[in-house]
Amino acid sequence: IIKDPFMLNSVILVFANKQDMRGAMSPREVCEGLGLLDLKNRKWHIQGTCALQGDGLYEGLDWLSSTLIEVKAAGYSSVGPSF
Repeated sequence: IIKDPFMLNSVILVFANKQDMRGAMSPREVCEGLGLLDLKNRKWHIQGTCALQGDGLYEGLDWLSSTLIEVKAAGYSSVGPSF
């Protein structure tokens, strides 16, 4: 889905949930597992979260909100990752 031509102007937010659990994959491990580093000219962010406590949720949504405003102002161009 991410590589579909119709998604080229989309920004991507991934929540790496369960960060409070022993053995949880780190955000970097999730990123590598999903192949996000291979995406070129795309704006994306991976946010570690613990949904039960709300940790990281607002930070991820804040990134999404500000990035959508930025991308719209730039005429829907997008660039690289954000950690």
